Amino acid sequence: MKWLTRITYIYLALPFIIFCMGWLRLTIVLPIIAVILWVLWQYFNSDQESKNEFPSRITVYLLFATGLWVFLSGVGGYTFQNWDHHWRNVVLRDLINYPWPVVYASPESGPIKMLIYYVGYWLPAALVGKIFGWGAANFALFLWTWLGVLLVTLQLSFKLKTSALKTILLLVLFSGMDALSPLLFAQEYPTLWLPIQHLEIWSGNLQYSSFTTQLFWVFNQAVPAWLCIALILESDRQEHSTAFQISQKIFIWSLCFFFAPIASIGLFPYLLLEWFKRIDFKSPFKNLRFDALLASGIIALVSYLFFSSNSAAQERGFQSVAIKDMLVFFLLDGGILWLLLAPLKWRDPRWALTGFLLLVLPFIQFGNGRDFVMRASIAPLFYLLLMTGEAIFQNTGPRFYRIAFAAILIVGALTPLYEINRSVYRSVEYYFILDESQRAQPPVEPVTHLNLAGAPEKEHLGALTADGIPTLKFMTDELSKNFIANVRQSLYYQFLSPR
Repeated sequence: MKWLTRITYIYLALPFIIFCMGWLRLTIVLPIIAVILWVLWQYFNSDQESKNEFPSRITVYLLFATGLWVFLSGVGGYTFQNWDHHWRNVVLRDLINYPWPVVYASPESGPIKMLIYYVGYWLPAALVGKIFGWGAANFALFLWTWLGVLLVTLQLSFKLKTSALKTILLLVLFSGMDALSPLLFAQEYPTLWLPIQHLEIWSGNLQYSSFTTQLFWVFNQAVPAWLCIALILESDRQEHSTAFQISQKIFIWSLCFFFAPIASIGLFPYLLLEWFKRIDFKSPFKNLRFDALLASGIIALVSYLFFSSNSAAQERGFQSVAIKDMLVFFLLDGGILWLLLAPLKWRDPRWALTGFLLLVLPFIQFGNGRDFVMRASIAPLFYLLLMTGEAIFQNTGPRFYRIAFAAILIVGALTPLYEINRSVYRSVEYYFILDESQRAQPPVEPVTHLNLAGAPEKEHLGALTADGIPTLKFMTDELSKNFIANVRQSLYYQFLSPR
């Protein structure tokens, strides 16, 4: 549908335009925005309806299902927020309270400390917050996330040729079989009781997050990454030349890089695969749209120069993982499902690529902690969900396969259900059980460090929202280095920043 594709493009491009106006010099901003708007205009004019359009409607039930999912995620602060929201909330708060770009210290000599992070997702809400305050910003963030999830659901439902309600149900409940780990490997945590624990940490630094976990913990990366992948898939249905489609996909990928650079790394091999499948090697660049490539290059270059100002982004290498541990992790967190798809999808090169990525990602270290494994896997997990959905909803293969898929998905569904149940439990406790004297208050004094997360169900007891950091300005702990950087010597500060 034309309107759906156009709204999706605007949803993804608007934050980058806002970023340019706040983080770049005026002499650079105007031509960049002009190029972006021109490319969007060209896409809108050339957008065509598919001949095989699959009907889908936005119903009250769909709005309720997507809205409830976002509501329970903690986005907006209306229900329990997991530990990662400490950092999500403070980024939004500093985007509201400080001028753009956000500078914490700018002495004549010495470190110039600036917020260097992929802030794009928060910018529309932060703009609302600058005018109407913190409460309005959180409500805008909730609506923005709701809209993003709704767009993803609709785009994916067209690709799966099924109803949007079935699609959102698949998104919410799709996961690896983490629930089997407490049964197969005796551990103190997680266990299956109480049913509010975080099942996905059973394998230490190895974790492939369910889509519900992605939304509940890192919505700022997950939602735009899902939407970019869905839009790339949608471009296959449009009746354009191969070169036009490839130009579109590169442009969409560059926006994914702006919102979620680690997730875009996991998406990039699929882009290369499409290029190898479709391109004419005698003239590989024939008919590629120069304006789209120019806009893509600008978005990627500006984003890279900004992100690379943070030295935390420079840490990369390989990590040692025992083969036995890796195989167990792979099989439980998607490998069995991937193998089950083999008789149906082995001719689809995306199936082979998905399995390859899920096997090799755990060996790659980028930044600190386990973020790379969790976030770079967003794209292969999305394609795994897509292929599974096609097998189920399009009645592909014998009945045995559909029964096997259903059994695996039912076991896997426990992981997101535990996440949802924790949100419900802690929210009900806060609103209906705790009295005013038992409710914790967020700190108002400067905070220099934040304790590492323990069991999520015991995080910030007595509080609904994760507001342990009033501002990043005074933070000195290791994790804060992911957000604050000395930019004095960076190319971004020297050539792009409006200082």
